[in-house]
Amino acid sequence: MSRRPDISVIESQPGERLAAVALDHVSSVAGDLGGEHRVRIQGKLFRHGNQPWYLKGFTYGPFAPNRAGRFLPEPKQIESDFRRIGALGANAVRVYHVPPPELLDAAFEAGLRVFVDVPWEKHRCFFEDWEARQDAVKRVRAAARELGDHPALLALSVGNEIPSDIIRFYGARRVERFVGELLDVARQEAPQALLTYTNYPSTEFLNPSGLDFYCANVYLEDAGAIGRYLDRLQHVAGTLPLVLGEYGVDTIRHGEAAQAQLLGRHVRQGFRRGLAGSFVFSFTDDWFTGGSAITDWAFGVTDARRQPKPAAGELARAWADVPCVGRGELSKASVVVCSYNGGATLDECLRSLQALDYPDYEVILVDDGSADDTPAIAARFPDLRYVRQENMGLSVARNVGARVARGVVVAYTDSDCVADPTWLTYLVRAMLDQQVEAVGGPNVPPGSDNWTAKCVAASPGGPSHVMFDDRYAEHVPGCNMAFRRDALLALGGFDAQFRQAGDDVDVCWRFLDAGKRIGYAPAAWVWHHRRGTVRAYLKQQKGYGRSEAMLGFKHPHRFNARGCARWNGVIYGEGAVGLPVVAPAVHHGRFGLNPFQIVYRQTRYSRWAYVTLLEWHALALMLGLLGVVCAPLLWVGCAMAVVSLSVAAHMAWTAPLPAGAPWWCRPLVAGLHLAQPVVRAWHRAGYRLSRRRLPDTPADAGEARAHVKRIGPGVFDLYFESDARARGREHVLPALEAHARQTGWNGDFHAEWELHDVHLYADPWHDVLIRAATEELGWPKRFTRLRCRLRWAMLPRLCAAVGAVWAAVGATTGHWWVGAGAGVFILVLLAMLAVSRARCRRAVAGLALAAAKDAGLMPVIVRAAAPARTAAFVEDRFEEADEADDAVGTCA
Repeated sequence: MSRRPDISVIESQPGERLAAVALDHVSSVAGDLGGEHRVRIQGKLFRHGNQPWYLKGFTYGPFAPNRAGRFLPEPKQIESDFRRIGALGANAVRVYHVPPPELLDAAFEAGLRVFVDVPWEKHRCFFEDWEARQDAVKRVRAAARELGDHPALLALSVGNEIPSDIIRFYGARRVERFVGELLDVARQEAPQALLTYTNYPSTEFLNPSGLDFYCANVYLEDAGAIGRYLDRLQHVAGTLPLVLGEYGVDTIRHGEAAQAQLLGRHVRQGFRRGLAGSFVFSFTDDWFTGGSAITDWAFGVTDARRQPKPAAGELARAWADVPCVGRGELSKASVVVCSYNGGATLDECLRSLQALDYPDYEVILVDDGSADDTPAIAARFPDLRYVRQENMGLSVARNVGARVARGVVVAYTDSDCVADPTWLTYLVRAMLDQQVEAVGGPNVPPGSDNWTAKCVAASPGGPSHVMFDDRYAEHVPGCNMAFRRDALLALGGFDAQFRQAGDDVDVCWRFLDAGKRIGYAPAAWVWHHRRGTVRAYLKQQKGYGRSEAMLGFKHPHRFNARGCARWNGVIYGEGAVGLPVVAPAVHHGRFGLNPFQIVYRQTRYSRWAYVTLLEWHALALMLGLLGVVCAPLLWVGCAMAVVSLSVAAHMAWTAPLPAGAPWWCRPLVAGLHLAQPVVRAWHRAGYRLSRRRLPDTPADAGEARAHVKRIGPGVFDLYFESDARARGREHVLPALEAHARQTGWNGDFHAEWELHDVHLYADPWHDVLIRAATEELGWPKRFTRLRCRLRWAMLPRLCAAVGAVWAAVGATTGHWWVGAGAGVFILVLLAMLAVSRARCRRAVAGLALAAAKDAGLMPVIVRAAAPARTAAFVEDRFEEADEADDAVGTCA
């Protein structure tokens, strides 16, 4: 890391005096280049040694040809320029032609890295000319071979801004494959070098594989616009570091003062938003392209004679403050790690938290009753605050951490995570900048995981973040999230029922329901070990399925009929890997002329997603069994199985496994693609069925029947009158919700997009939909109606479908015993539905009567009481009539 340059001297002494200021700076940085000279990538940042290395660069050239015929100044001028560049605090230059090694030698002496563009005929329809493509390959190969091992090389770019019309003409996939071929050629020749392709907003949709970091040229002058687009580019870059390859301001059109202000603001804003670095276009106004000098643009921070403009000093000040996070504004933070038998990775986690680059923080370990060596590991860290409790689950442990925390901000990570040194800084900085009380960041698997864990990372079901837009999230995973402590405690903390998973989803949804926003910090990075065995992975998916069912009962309006979450946002990160979603849409603009060709992602599953579902496999199995009496059904079932296997094989073939994966990895990924949705759905459905129990009703059968008005099959009303307090639906519905929650009913009490007011889950056979209306009969007299409709749940629908198929097969094949079995099955189903309907009617009536009593409404009796001597007989007859009506309604 360089020392802060003497800005006052830089500003007051232009010209050659500027170079003298750099001498101490150059010797310092050049010394850093010794030893392990390579800049490497770690998370979303570059690193050199054990320190973050923030790219602070200038574009350099192209220039008029020198005496050697190269598009560069003479060697003495290069040396002088590089000293000036270093004096400003820059550490890199970008050149647009492959330079001689001597330029990299001069950069090395000045303490600079060199980013090299490899030029080729990208503005032509190069697929029409085999020789043009071969020339591009040869140029990339030669550049990588000649410069790849030089200590001053930062990276090679195998292309720069292939025009959007060329890409549209051939199709993005074909161009991506060619760029990938160029990257592969460079990697063969220079395996240690960093490689990239430089994109621009007009071809945002181009996504070649094999990049080490994402590089884009962006020219936006408005601070708000470039800030929003940088947020967007972070999601486009995904897990790769993001570098701005060019941005600048023309002093002819805007003036030197505006250039200084805008460049300084852009530099600070970029680093605050987690950029790995950027190149300012350009160092000097001396610019030559297209066979002539450019005189009508002046983007340099020095003029053509190398005299500094005000922007030079402003950049020096901005670069001296990198990463520009404003440490003095960062509040005290508490990092909470909750662990249950996590000793295998706990030491690594705590060591990473010891090394956080944050001004004021504490680390709290909450041991949730571990039986392994967790206490011994905790004892190795004397500054750690260690809290041990009986095993009560993850949510309770996280609440304990929040209660004992001393920080204004409480950040959470898991014992199987390793935090980047800048993690907490970027997390809290994003919370402040976005003015939110909750924030999260990305988690990715480390390269040190075993091959099974790498296969798990390439399979569906991993932790992920879900984004409403480029800045605000619908969900951030619990291994990387932070809250303002007072806001989290005011919300009630985490829900203790979520012992293993689902707590992060629940707390995020509760924040959103409370009208708050959740931010996202793309540079707040943690490495999260994936499950290292297939058994552990499937156990994790079992827990996820169970937690989904629990979330479905608590937040039913956020789930579909199958019990799967309905995300309003888009799933990003490693958790999106393996999800068979619809391909992104691109807004190209009319004739493809949109300057920002935005990629719109969506979490909407493609038709191929359904062939791996549990329901698909169950149907295939049923058809296979019915194939015993109807051979064509056997072939249909087998065809369904083949389709499932084919889709899993395709997903495994395209899975993003690292190079050098053993032969068994892709078959394993295919198996995990088949097993994951089945295991998750099986345990989700099992938990949902086990929890759909009809709560005890406070009303007896006679009282319930006296107040129930039958409207039709499965539909009945309850009527209530108000007293002098003028009570109505606005009073009885909240009371109904309160009583339902107290007595154990699950349901949707926030049906804001539905025609009903309340949706109750009764038993496995029925749901209850309730609507309320209040009639005004002359104030304060009011009359309230509750209309209740019993609706088949998913289980009887599936059973009815099975029975129908079963009966159809028996009828078409002429096997009487098959038809008889189907008939018995349907009769039993109808009988169970009739019994369920009567029980549900009584239970709902009892719930409504109790709620009305609390709300101050008087129930209306709709059936007169029978004489005492025959009351029991009459009640039995009413019950029999109800059951008969229900059976008729069910058949209908």
